[in-house]
Amino acid sequence: MTPLRRQPVASFLPDVERTFVAGAIAFPDYLDGVTDDLEPGDFANASYGALWDATRSLVAERRGVDRVVVLERARRSGAELDEGSLDLPDEPTRPLRSHVDVILQHSAARAVRLAMADAMGSLTDGADAYEIAQSAARDLDQIGLGAARGAPEALTLPELLAAADAAAPWVIPDLLRVDWRAVIVASEGIGKSTLLRQIAVAAAQGIHPLRLDGIQPVRVLVVDAENPKAAIAETGRRLDDQVRSTVGLSYDAERCRFWSRPGGLDVRDARDRADLVREIRHQRPQLVVAGPLYKLGPRRDNESYEEAAEGVQRVLDDLRTRFQFALLLEHHAPKPTKGVRDLLPFGSQRWLAWPELGITLQQSKGTTELGLGRFRGDRLAASWPDRLVRGKEWPFEGRWDGRSPRTERYP
Repeated sequence: MTPLRRQPVASFLPDVERTFVAGAIAFPDYLDGVTDDLEPGDFANASYGALWDATRSLVAERRGVDRVVVLERARRSGAELDEGSLDLPDEPTRPLRSHVDVILQHSAARAVRLAMADAMGSLTDGADAYEIAQSAARDLDQIGLGAARGAPEALTLPELLAAADAAAPWVIPDLLRVDWRAVIVASEGIGKSTLLRQIAVAAAQGIHPLRLDGIQPVRVLVVDAENPKAAIAETGRRLDDQVRSTVGLSYDAERCRFWSRPGGLDVRDARDRADLVREIRHQRPQLVVAGPLYKLGPRRDNESYEEAAEGVQRVLDDLRTRFQFALLLEHHAPKPTKGVRDLLPFGSQRWLAWPELGITLQQSKGTTELGLGRFRGDRLAASWPDRLVRGKEWPFEGRWDGRSPRTERYP
């Protein structure tokens, strides 16, 4: 019986290329991490390839992207555009990784056909079959490598040690490094929101937020998913007055921005995530302070706490590694049972293991001080204070009991 043969793969799906290019122009904020391995030569239609090249160059330059600008950039590059291919959808959809995968698959199919045609031509001309086989194998191997994104990333141990500080410098010395995650858990009303604002505002103006000495200023984005602007201003005014009097002419308001979403947001939702990416792109933060966590990714119908937490963590991890910032999050503790309130992250157990630093705040009995503890062991060496006292000038001042306020060793 004659074996069944698969239907041949078409070398070009114009609708996919057209859909992708239109989406890339309309929704450039969705391109990060989706199109890293897509080149203009991967398009069968050279006009779409030219439009894609123009779009990604505008995004890299942080320029505005729209259809008119893209067409002008493509024509200025010398590309000969097929006028028929410029009839893009009036209501484009956002670009997806599935679009890119289809384009790459058909690019590979064309490359394989070309390699096989060359091999068949050489055989017809009487070339050595073994040499042709070896040459074809090398060509096909190179095509296969196109499915892997980028160069090999694994490091030797000496390379890793040498690159450790460069890869993750301190954002706030002895508190947070680039791409670290810290979650602060406390009960309501003891001042954790004020503390996070102090950390954000002070660090942005070159003041260590808990030691109150000088540091390198950092760019900060505060994502407040609970408090309206008026509530933020209530404590923010005192902080702003204090940093202005401390740093004088070096004060720069642009280094710290507050984004208020008092109704909350869902970072797993495409529109909310796009809004968050917009703010990150504009501010280019080294530190993102956000919370409370339960209002950054609320549970959906028929969804467990574990499923909700996993989705939120995946998005936050993608953003902090893609945009290279430290992440400081506020979270609530669960309601007390039998009069005792455990200072653990509310909801999913996943929040226990996820951060590098899991910090608790608790009112010290008979005082206005806050004690700093841990709901998990520190994954990496840092030097957060043991307690916070109410300051006369700043809302909080750090106190280190019998130890240095500076990190003296690696774990």
